[in-house]
Amino acid sequence: MNSGNALRNALENPQSRLFIIVNDFLAFLTIASVLALVLETVPSLSEYHAIFKAIEWISVVCFLTEYGARVYIARAKFRYIFSFFGIIDLLAILPSLLALGNFTFLKTTRALRILRLLRMIRLAKVARIEQHHGERSLYIVNIQIYFVAMLIALLLLGTLLYIFEGAGSSAHDIPSGMFWSLLIILGDVPYSEPATEAGKAVMILGRFVGLLLLGLLVGLMSPLLRKVLIGTKREN
Repeated sequence: MNSGNALRNALENPQSRLFIIVNDFLAFLTIASVLALVLETVPSLSEYHAIFKAIEWISVVCFLTEYGARVYIARAKFRYIFSFFGIIDLLAILPSLLALGNFTFLKTTRALRILRLLRMIRLAKVARIEQHHGERSLYIVNIQIYFVAMLIALLLLGTLLYIFEGAGSSAHDIPSGMFWSLLIILGDVPYSEPATEAGKAVMILGRFVGLLLLGLLVGLMSPLLRKVLIGTKREN
């Protein structure tokens, strides 16, 4: 097996054992790097910034290696580079490579790494369904999709609130912004209104995202609910 085929198995073949290992590792690294980004905005955790920085650069090296491998194995290289996931893969490493981490907006664009989980869970869904061919497996994956979508929404909205509202507001760090976003998505009234016009726009966007997530949940769970209702009717 040549290097190109080995890389395709590792990155694109859900039936390969190597793919499962690589996919799980990249998913873990994505979550760890995003968690480090979130926690480094908390002033009380400043003593751990060296650890967060180490996680950041380990992630950058791994993501850069993955990006190079994907470009190498892509049959249409420019199509991958300018595709949605190609752009996300590039944004996962570009701010750090350009040493622009001192600028808050560019620094927090690293939160877009969370979108990489969309590809990973999509491929994992294919692998799981192919391996188990069961409805239960499909329901489990659907629940995973919903919670990943919720996590992505909270992180991106919380990061935007942190950027636009900043110090002295209820979104003085990303975790606070995420909690604020959770209240907005759930339809609750936040304990304080955004002070900036951009923050108010994020709040409106959060309301809209909440409706989308509710629709997603209904769509994902409706087959299970339909099955339960049919079973209940038959018993009666």
